[in-house]
Amino acid sequence: MNSVTLKLNPIDLNKMKEKYQNVLIDPVPYSLFRAKLPYVTVTAYQSGKVLFQGKAAEEEALFWQKPLSGQEHSSSSFELSSLPKNIHTKNLIGSDEVGNGSYFGPLTVCAVYIPFEQAALVKELGAKDSKSLSAQQIQQIAEDLMHTVTYHLTIVNPTKYNQLIQKYNANGLKARLHNFTIQKLHDKLSSDQLKQLDGILIDQFTPEKNYYQHLTNEKEVYKENVYFAKKAESIHLSVACASIIARNAFVKSLYSLGKPYGGPLPSGAGKNVDVYAAKLIDRYGMDSLYKTAKLHFANTQKAQKLSKQFKN
Repeated sequence: MNSVTLKLNPIDLNKMKEKYQNVLIDPVPYSLFRAKLPYVTVTAYQSGKVLFQGKAAEEEALFWQKPLSGQEHSSSSFELSSLPKNIHTKNLIGSDEVGNGSYFGPLTVCAVYIPFEQAALVKELGAKDSKSLSAQQIQQIAEDLMHTVTYHLTIVNPTKYNQLIQKYNANGLKARLHNFTIQKLHDKLSSDQLKQLDGILIDQFTPEKNYYQHLTNEKEVYKENVYFAKKAESIHLSVACASIIARNAFVKSLYSLGKPYGGPLPSGAGKNVDVYAAKLIDRYGMDSLYKTAKLHFANTQKAQKLSKQFKN
């Protein structure tokens, strides 16, 4: 079993507990709290040490490597790829995914090519970190971007996702989807665009070496001038645009997938999602979840228990 240990300060421990509040489980001796997520269990101890255990231990720990409080952690387990100077001025393909943390809905991956000379126009259209935009703003900006930039969008609906997750773990699947989407966009670029291309920036979800390990058996792997960074949407507009287009596709899918069941599906993986999923099971059977949700999430078991309570 993979394991990673970090030392966090009290401020970040509180933020961690808040982030995991919907997936907390019974603590163990000398611990502050424990959380159970897909493929990883997180245990925070009174000493400030946090233990990540499971297949996704490194990936989950990576999120906390850059402390939210602005203070430095006492240990570091990962090496991030060094980024070129003035990367924001480079002609890059940016790649990002949306839907990974949501029980309902698809996993959407988008890659966008933004040359430096197009940056001003893209900014004028409103492109920035999608997390700071409303759903209405995202829809409008995404539609404008899709008529302006060169991009490729990959949507893996729940039915297909539930098949693929039997073969790959979550990060293995994401690595393959990023590589596939980048290849598809690369094929769309003109000869002039290919000459100008300075590299690729991927919003980092796993350490760089793990990303390529996941792609070991792939026939074609894009490796030329590929960079990885957390919060990459704040580093280059290409990733910001990719995030906006991917998020818009994800939200639209929540509506289309939920239409047969009376309305849009909820996003996220909180208690409200468990209740909604339980009602779907009660009214339409488990097949409704196979078509709308990522079944390997812990929400599935929670929803099944709630559904049984409805019947009692």
